[in-house]
Amino acid sequence: MRLRIIVLFIALSILVVLTACKSEDNEYLNTFEIVWNKVNETYFDPTFGGLNWIDVHDRYQPKIASAKHDEDFHSLVNKMLWELKVSHAAFIPPGFFAAVEPIVFAKGGIGINMRMLNGNAVITSVDPESPGHRAGLRSGFIIQAIDSIPIAQIEKEVKRDMPPYNDRSRIAQITKGIMGRIYGDPETEVFIAYIDEGGQKREKKITRAKRSGVAVGPKGMFFLAVEFEARRLDNEVGYIRLNTLQPQLVTQISNAIKSMGDVSGIIIDLRGNSGGEIERMLDLFLIEKTFLYLKRTRDSETKIFSDPPDDVYQGPLVVLIDKLSGSASELFAASLQALKRAVVVGERSPGSVTESDTMIFPNGAVFMYPVAQISTPDGEVLEGYGVVPDIEVGLDHEMLLKGIDSQLGTAVRYIEKETQK
Repeated sequence: MRLRIIVLFIALSILVVLTACKSEDNEYLNTFEIVWNKVNETYFDPTFGGLNWIDVHDRYQPKIASAKHDEDFHSLVNKMLWELKVSHAAFIPPGFFAAVEPIVFAKGGIGINMRMLNGNAVITSVDPESPGHRAGLRSGFIIQAIDSIPIAQIEKEVKRDMPPYNDRSRIAQITKGIMGRIYGDPETEVFIAYIDEGGQKREKKITRAKRSGVAVGPKGMFFLAVEFEARRLDNEVGYIRLNTLQPQLVTQISNAIKSMGDVSGIIIDLRGNSGGEIERMLDLFLIEKTFLYLKRTRDSETKIFSDPPDDVYQGPLVVLIDKLSGSASELFAASLQALKRAVVVGERSPGSVTESDTMIFPNGAVFMYPVAQISTPDGEVLEGYGVVPDIEVGLDHEMLLKGIDSQLGTAVRYIEKETQK
């Protein structure tokens, strides 16, 4: 059982393209043909959702031939791919991983999270002992500018034409665009202008720290930041937070659950989790072999089942999600929700859920293409629709200023009620 629902731009299943272009004159056209043909051969819907894929080729080929520089070429290829109107279809220029998905690919950071609340870029959490915490940043502070660039300007510069086409996805793209400027290389500085709890405007220059992570891809050419937090809350509720889902974390999750002892319930925090692989993760919470999801390719349908270990956690379970929860994290939440095994709390996710494969070109460019449609045990296709929480609750600016996470608090209260029952 191996699921390759990949966070936008995580290259976990990689096919290296060894076909080098013969000359600069045909480089763009050669790459264009490789991209178009791969989609033509592997896209899960042979009707392309009613899109005439041959006509798409004929419309874009002369434009590609006239492209004067890389930026034009990359923009045209992505516009072509995004006519499919599904996620996990993208051509990523060399070196752009961290800019688009900073939460999982940036090597350095200052230890803060932020979300757009009522049009403001609000800090939602600050890691203890992080550069941001030492600089005095706290939850609820409103970021006004990064490196002297106003947040409003950054919003305008973020491209918002990437599927899935809904408001949740657009807000997520803007948020990541802002966070992409906060993250950066280790030992570099970022200048943050913000409004504190008293309404005072302040400025701080903060040096980014190196994040923990691993090298992935051919010859370790990509950096993958891995954040894993597990603790027992004061009210005897277990809490586990992950920024990515990877098979190697299954053992850590299992050990963390065991180390917590007799907890009243467990919260899995997938807010801001862009995805990865959920292979064996769902098994930790299901006591018997269970139908998890259906994978539809162009030629086949495959039912994926769980394979539970001996030590399955059987207590109350809550999964936290938000607008930045994508791909495999959405399927994790939706599958447990459909099976009535977990209650989902938070905000509706964007619906970025297809299985994809990946090519890496000789120059380091990455091409991601969708190969399978995914549906939950109850038949729900998540792509474009997302996961609707059982208990919908957003973050509140005033509560954040008081150090209160309203989404986490709601999850804790649900477990407490279940314990009383």
